[in-house]
Amino acid sequence: MFSVSNVYFFADVIGGVVMLLAFSKLGWYQKNFLRALWTDVVYMLLCLTRAVLSFFGMLESGSLWANVLSVAVMLASLLLHVFLLAGIYHLANQVELEKEPKRARRNLILILTYYPVYIIAFLTAQIFGETFSHIASIILLIYGAAVIVLNALLIHSCYCRICESDTLTAPRKPSRFAWLDRWNEKADSLLEGAYGRRAAGAKTDGEPAEPGRQRVKRKKKKGRK
Repeated sequence: MFSVSNVYFFADVIGGVVMLLAFSKLGWYQKNFLRALWTDVVYMLLCLTRAVLSFFGMLESGSLWANVLSVAVMLASLLLHVFLLAGIYHLANQVELEKEPKRARRNLILILTYYPVYIIAFLTAQIFGETFSHIASIILLIYGAAVIVLNALLIHSCYCRICESDTLTAPRKPSRFAWLDRWNEKADSLLEGAYGRRAAGAKTDGEPAEPGRQRVKRKKKKGRK
């Protein structure tokens, strides 16, 4: 995490609260999300401590306590990502998705590579000088942004494909915006068609349809085999 100002650190606390609400609901389905919840609590406390001390000028940049708090926050963030991706991996396997577990494992490897390198670069920046610190910061910033995008795509993919079995037939609540209702109707019709085709294929193969997931298959372009 690269800070822009002292006030920036409060954004971590706000993000931690949002994640806390999500993990409190996901914990019913996978125990790793409960572990992520308690890790998130520790993460928020560390971020809040650093934010308050930085805001009131009680924490000097580059001091021993500033480095200790920064490393502690990064370690807590590492554990948070590990439990989050582990929860996604096991939950996606539970509903027998194919791509999502592989993507979760890939992202976990990227995370386990990113944080140790970040901590080493952070602690050795003062030893190797300003030029090394600047170059390392740019590389890690690009690497970290790529990991964030991959995690966001993975979470969105799970959001589209994993749901409770009783919500498959539950009516959608109408929106206050007519255009959004029309969009949802088109999206629901596409999902129902894809899910119906998969259910029909499962019955012909002698396998029961799985009510806990939905999947949309892309149409192959003409000329491709």
